[in-house]
Amino acid sequence: MTSRMTPPERMAAVMSGQKPDRIPVVPFILGYASKITGISLGDFYADGDKCFDAQFASMRLHGYEQTPMYGYASLGPWEFGGKIGFPYGKGQGAPYVIEHPVNTIDDIENIKVPDFKEELPGGYKQADIVASRCAEHGMPITVQIGSTFTAASVVAETSEFFSWILTDPDKVHQLLEKVSDMFINALDYFADKYGPQSLLPFDGGPSESNTMISPQMFGEFAYPYMQKIHNHVKELGIHAVLMHPCANQNGNVPYYTKMREENDWAGKYVWLFGPETPIKNQIDAFGDYDVICGNINPPLFLNSTYEEVVELCRENIEEGIDSPGGYILAPGCEFPLDASPIKVMAMMDAAQMYGSYR
Repeated sequence: MTSRMTPPERMAAVMSGQKPDRIPVVPFILGYASKITGISLGDFYADGDKCFDAQFASMRLHGYEQTPMYGYASLGPWEFGGKIGFPYGKGQGAPYVIEHPVNTIDDIENIKVPDFKEELPGGYKQADIVASRCAEHGMPITVQIGSTFTAASVVAETSEFFSWILTDPDKVHQLLEKVSDMFINALDYFADKYGPQSLLPFDGGPSESNTMISPQMFGEFAYPYMQKIHNHVKELGIHAVLMHPCANQNGNVPYYTKMREENDWAGKYVWLFGPETPIKNQIDAFGDYDVICGNINPPLFLNSTYEEVVELCRENIEEGIDSPGGYILAPGCEFPLDASPIKVMAMMDAAQMYGSYR
């Protein structure tokens, strides 16, 4: 089947509520791009130009609709003055924390919120390089602006953070306030430099999943800061946000639906839930307004054959293709670093075979 639309045209159609020729494919590829281009994974995260080059080459090679971005789950410690390591070692898949800036409860009082007025803090230096390269090509700029709860859980020594939730919740809220202020400063910087309509901010993290905290704790410690940041998104005039509630967040869905109502936001979310959340449940909660992404379990791309991946994609497409707000084929988290290129080809082939609107 011959494609009748380019990838930018296809994504523009979905984001504007129109039907493209076929469903877009966003494989959530990051580290995989470094492997197939011969760039070391450490350099991929340490050098914004190499990060862009690897993702851009992978995008051109496979023809999918995802554009380059910069981000990782442990963002936060480096920006607040701690130390991270880049994944140059065997078995390492992303930047990791070497030194948390908050190790005792008293450290919360002493850390300062990065202001973005002079030198950009931590990973945002490389994110800005990726953003500038995306802007040169007229592509959306995806910058990490959440989640506050996940970032706070690594700014602080993680086990201590979760114990403080029970023993000193006021201090935890003080830390969460500072982390959310950092993300708001990031939004202001990138919106001012590149224009709010060019941004597709990224929000999401695993620490607020229901395997870590209850929905009630999510409502107390995660939701207020998410709501604060997304209200600022509205104030800046940003039209869309990529949301990745990682892992099992089924119990948190009512808060995600509440956020739109409380902020009275008319923009569009692109929801990328983990495989724990059925597509039907996502459509019921968000489908009238937002784009729903497929959520194929990422390890299956490692262990399944080409034919099996095509079948997994077919099943996912059939569940999501008629979502009123639009549907994108995707895995439920980052595409595995060590998956073979033929598994990406399987996603593209499935989109062509089973994802046509015309």
